[in-house]
Amino acid sequence: MAKSLLIVSALFLAVVASINAAPTPKKQISFNLCKKSDPNLDKCLKSSIQSVIPDLAEGYPKLRIPAIEPFELPSLEIEHGKGSSKAVSIDLKLKDVKIMGLTSTVIDSLKIDVDNFKTSGKISFTKPLEITGQYTVNGKVLVLPITGNGPCSIVLHEPVLELEEMSGTPFEKNGKTFVQIKKVNLKVASVKQLSVKLENLFNGNKQLGDSMNSILNQNWEVLLEELKPAFEEAIGAISQDIVNKVFQKTAYSDIFLL
Repeated sequence: MAKSLLIVSALFLAVVASINAAPTPKKQISFNLCKKSDPNLDKCLKSSIQSVIPDLAEGYPKLRIPAIEPFELPSLEIEHGKGSSKAVSIDLKLKDVKIMGLTSTVIDSLKIDVDNFKTSGKISFTKPLEITGQYTVNGKVLVLPITGNGPCSIVLHEPVLELEEMSGTPFEKNGKTFVQIKKVNLKVASVKQLSVKLENLFNGNKQLGDSMNSILNQNWEVLLEELKPAFEEAIGAISQDIVNKVFQKTAYSDIFLL
């Protein structure tokens, strides 16, 4: 779940950082460049970024943007209050993760403060985001113990992400201005529904496993709220890493036409 959200966030930020970069060898990608002096700069950038998202399904190697359909990551670990008295207290580890649905990203809003190196915006999706992989979980849900490992499927229906602020510090290199991102404050604004399927819970005990999956799905809002801080922290950290890799290749001073 966190994986899908963080990758969409990283995609959003990375595309913002690479509007006028060269096309990939595999596929021609065309950006509509925007003028810094344009009074409708935010609208221009929003349109330019939105138009190129479907073309990033296979990735953008020159800017180190990986394929996004599906997006693959080796692992993700979420630790949240193991042993606490909260309704949900679990350690969840995922590996061999795949996320489907990222090309359905919709940029609902975008605001760029060019001179102060700040960006904010909101993202939604026209399709559910599905995360699959191999999981390991230990902890408790509604005072009930949960343990297991095996295949998993997590589907987020109509998630909305809010990038409250991405800000950076400029520096000069080879006569051009580059930016290093220092802060990413991103929130999970809403999710209409969360569907979870964890196979092989409780050493393959089907009755216990089916009951726990039913509990998780019936109480998905509680699960999401309890894990949201850990998700947002992971989203911000990985988004920041990906965007900084992009900015290493693209000068900030080259992004906007005068």
